[in-house]
Amino acid sequence: MKPAKRGIVYLVGAGPGDPGLISVKGKELLQSCDVVIYDALVHEMLIATLPSRVQRIFAGKRGFKESTPQDKINLILVSEAQKGKRVVRLKGGDPLLFGRGSEEMEYLREHKVDFEIVPGITSAIAAPAWAGIPVTHRSISRSVAIVTGHLQAGEDVDNLEIPDADTLVFLMAMQNLSCLIERILAESKFSRKTPAAIIQNGTLPDQKIVYGTLGTIIQKKEENNIGAPAAFVVGNTAKFAKKLSWYKPQSLAGKRVVVLRTPEQSDELLKELYKNGASVVPWPIIEIKPRTRELASLTADFISKFTMIIFTSPNGVRLFMDAFFSINIDSRYFHGKKIYTLGGGTAVVLKKYGIIPDGIPDKFVAEGLLKILPERLNGENVLIPRASVARNVLIETLKKRGASVTEFKVYDTIRVKSEYCPVKDGDFVLFTSSSTAEFFFENQLSAKKNIIPCCIGDITAATVKKLFKGNCFVAENASIPALIECVKIAAGVTHKSRSKKGD
Repeated sequence: MKPAKRGIVYLVGAGPGDPGLISVKGKELLQSCDVVIYDALVHEMLIATLPSRVQRIFAGKRGFKESTPQDKINLILVSEAQKGKRVVRLKGGDPLLFGRGSEEMEYLREHKVDFEIVPGITSAIAAPAWAGIPVTHRSISRSVAIVTGHLQAGEDVDNLEIPDADTLVFLMAMQNLSCLIERILAESKFSRKTPAAIIQNGTLPDQKIVYGTLGTIIQKKEENNIGAPAAFVVGNTAKFAKKLSWYKPQSLAGKRVVVLRTPEQSDELLKELYKNGASVVPWPIIEIKPRTRELASLTADFISKFTMIIFTSPNGVRLFMDAFFSINIDSRYFHGKKIYTLGGGTAVVLKKYGIIPDGIPDKFVAEGLLKILPERLNGENVLIPRASVARNVLIETLKKRGASVTEFKVYDTIRVKSEYCPVKDGDFVLFTSSSTAEFFFENQLSAKKNIIPCCIGDITAATVKKLFKGNCFVAENASIPALIECVKIAAGVTHKSRSKKGD
């Protein structure tokens, strides 16, 4: 009899905010673990891009909002590990700085559960750096202290000991800022003229910075509506925020953009949105399910009889080509066949398999493809690998032109069940297919949200208009650059005419 598999808990720091700032080891563990138990300050992208097999458990704590009790979190950690699972406890910043990481370590040790620590970049260092503030400086700051600004219930601020350091960085300080400043001023080392800065949402696209002195910083905070989460920096190095601040907000900074496809299907889109400064909110409501029986039936003899192949989506390309490659059939078997794709994105994926299409339409819809195909197709034997549910205009028109057409259904688009909805009023929601629109507006959690729809094309926009009362914006074509431009137009940050406003 095999011994029971031994579980382990990894306490991993997610970094200061930007999902790209998690450690390489932390990212690797997220891809290989069985369960992720994560906090409120963990970036949604890190959770959304987890493999579908990974169980997600939210255990966030934010101020006075409803949160998961620490005792319950401890029990979950032990329970999951005792099932033999690899558990990642994902915490914002560093897992052992101002969190309950040390308490969780003690509890795990008491219950004989193995654990490892994967440090993370703390916002106490990263947020000032993003604002151009070095927390140490050879000539003016030889020491830095990181202090919690959080007070226990009933605790007097006078009990807070201010460290003897040249630079002070406070986390969780916004609620008690006035009291903390008075306590700092009680130390002879600092005065109301001491430079100070606050960095809200440090390292994120919507980062905000205010700087002044201990005498003016509260007024600056109120004038600029600064709130948590934020880092509060006190000391002469804070003055560098004025001349060394390097981070420049991008055009979509402060705009929340909801992406409804799985991260695997929208990786490039997510990256481009983030690069343009958007606060990306992945909420997958559709999933691509391969038709394994049909794909397993593919053979060299099957492909040999066709004279033309039309790929209508990147998903169709990946599933179809991977199925062929899995039986040691490669791109050479497509020699002599005419190959077309419905769009540029599909062509890019096809090129990765060593095939450049003979034609790509200017308009990435069936009607656009039909314009570049011959009017007479007698003798052509056409294969179309595509989704199980799709428009019939392409197949019907090809048959009318004399072609013999085989529709090969390689995947189903299915609804993803979700118990939560991150969509807020005023969000920009990207609809990349009619199915995303249908599933979104059929979902009671999202149907009544006052959103700004951005559609990848006219077909999708037509579906949205049937279900949504209000304006929607339509990309010029079914490409990522066009969709990004559509969001910019909807947000009013560009006025180019590449996208059009729906009626």
